[in-house]
Amino acid sequence: MKAVKKERDPKMTVKKIKATLTKAQMIATIQRFEAAAFLELKESERDYGSESNLTRQCRTRWAGINSILTELGIQQDFTLPDNQEATAIICERIAKHKA
Repeated sequence: MKAVKKERDPKMTVKKIKATLTKAQMIATIQRFEAAAFLELKESERDYGSESNLTRQCRTRWAGINSILTELGIQQDFTLPDNQEATAIICERIAKHKA
């Protein structure tokens, strides 16, 4: 029995798109992930306390991403909305302790 070769339909084209990230895009992506994890940590600390299991999980996740930033020599981007919101949560907590 002879194998039948499938013929390609000339009307149908397949395009392969290479979506390689530039170095700047990779850095920005890592910074966004770190900012989101930091905000999640601060929200969890505010809502559930610093010793809850959920907060510990958030802290572990953020610490992993932060260690990657440190190892790669990438600075945190404090201008990102998630970092600004996390900073506001920290400021609220400090203001409550002072009052």
